[in-house]
Amino acid sequence: MTAAVTTRTERGRIRFNRSQLGDSALPVISVICFAALWEIVGRLELSPAVPPLSAVLGAMKNVFLDERFQAAAINTGISVIVTFFPVVVLGTLIGAAMASNKFIEWAGAPYLSLSLSIPLVSLIPIFMLVFGLGRGTIIAVIVAYSLPAVIVNTQSGIESVDRDQLDMARSFGASRLLVFRRVVLPSASALILAGVRVAAGRSIKGAIIAEQVIGLIGLGGLIQRYGGAFAVENLYAVILFIGVVGVLVVRLIGFVEGRFAVAR
Repeated sequence: MTAAVTTRTERGRIRFNRSQLGDSALPVISVICFAALWEIVGRLELSPAVPPLSAVLGAMKNVFLDERFQAAAINTGISVIVTFFPVVVLGTLIGAAMASNKFIEWAGAPYLSLSLSIPLVSLIPIFMLVFGLGRGTIIAVIVAYSLPAVIVNTQSGIESVDRDQLDMARSFGASRLLVFRRVVLPSASALILAGVRVAAGRSIKGAIIAEQVIGLIGLGGLIQRYGGAFAVENLYAVILFIGVVGVLVVRLIGFVEGRFAVAR
């Protein structure tokens, strides 16, 4: 009997490990297939706009060693980092306030709905008039792109907290601040971190779009210059770099989100 139970347990572990391996391998297989298809299409020379992936990877070294690329990457990175962390704090506070106070929710809901419904690219000329052709406009665009995601997820997370837990904490005489720290935040953390993950990707997206419109600074400006000069391999090299960095940042926040969920 014991041997039979042990065998079943081992089979269950093997199935679980195979499932984990499959989940990990599928993204890798997908990337390999996409890379192979890209290389084939590029080799067929169907369009000058699609060079072989090998040519793009070969151009990456020269692009990365170029001082213009290094300066552009640092410039974009500073804009994103300087803006992202304050956006997370501000978005969490606003979302918590909207979830806790009906008047604040009533006052803020129209602006939040507007920010989620209008094409934010249309606001860039207004930001340029207000903040000029510099970092101020880029920061404003990053805020416009990323802040709503944090607010919405924080509000949804707090509103989904179990009311029985709140009533129990209050019955023991816990203050509002203590209830928020010990009950509300842990319960809403999954949705809040999901909003932070979305905001991270949108921050990078907003920075690049703003720089492309301005056309003078950062990786977005470099994309415009390479595109205007028909330096296709260099253009794809920069786009690949941005994509890889974006995926890594989102994955990192997703990892933190997963660890936080396990800790709970």
